[in-house]
Amino acid sequence: MIRSYKAKDRNGVIEIVSATGNFNASEIEIAAELIDICIDNPEQTDYYSFVFEDEATKRIAGFLIVGPTPATTGTYDMYWIASHPDFYGKAVAQQLDRFAEEFVRERDGYLLIAETSSQPSYDRTRAFYTKQGYQLLSQIADYYKPGDDLIVFGKRV
Repeated sequence: MIRSYKAKDRNGVIEIVSATGNFNASEIEIAAELIDICIDNPEQTDYYSFVFEDEATKRIAGFLIVGPTPATTGTYDMYWIASHPDFYGKAVAQQLDRFAEEFVRERDGYLLIAETSSQPSYDRTRAFYTKQGYQLLSQIADYYKPGDDLIVFGKRV
């Protein structure tokens, strides 16, 4: 079940970010910062957060943070989408992605942007975006650090 994020979900979401093995300590801090913004300022409209709660176990199996891209009239950024490795292969991320599409459409949006890394540990992530119908829009060499490019995907919704 996908629902809006609640304060009690914080630890479960941080566990997901940590368990994927892709994110370093500063990236986990960034995720926590966005999560806390959503908790502490529910009236803000920059970030919208959702979780996928596994109905059988009541565990947080995945999460999504999406928001309108500043200075655009229909573009949205997918800031985070992740599922816990315990739930890989159970379509959690796919359902969150479809939810994000519908969320954007309901707000008259038309473009969903997702950024990721070129590192081999992100092969699964890049394959996910391609499988979900995202197109490679750009690649910026050495963006994160030498040898670690920024990969930008986009999908018209």
